[in-house]
Amino acid sequence: MAASDTRQAVMRLAHEHPDWLPVLRAACTQARATERTCGEFAGTWVLQEVAKGTGRPEWRPGLRLLSSFGLIEKTDTARGGRRAYYRMPDRDGVELALAEIGS
Repeated sequence: MAASDTRQAVMRLAHEHPDWLPVLRAACTQARATERTCGEFAGTWVLQEVAKGTGRPEWRPGLRLLSSFGLIEKTDTARGGRRAYYRMPDRDGVELALAEIGS
């Protein structure tokens, strides 16, 4: 995904689903944390990261929404299909767009 496409996808997400921006920020954090190894992160880890920021448990029915916007890609499943792993192909572009939106 080109940088302009990434920016457009983040802006669309912000407009259509602003409640998902903390989840996208948490996905960026997890993508950055796993870059040195495999670059893959579990959806559960993202939700735990959101909970750390908000102080309350977060539940989402998976990260399919972020995947449908092209911001993350599903790479694998484990634990009998109960854990999905993702990667973020353009973390830098996502972070630039999030910075443009502000906190």
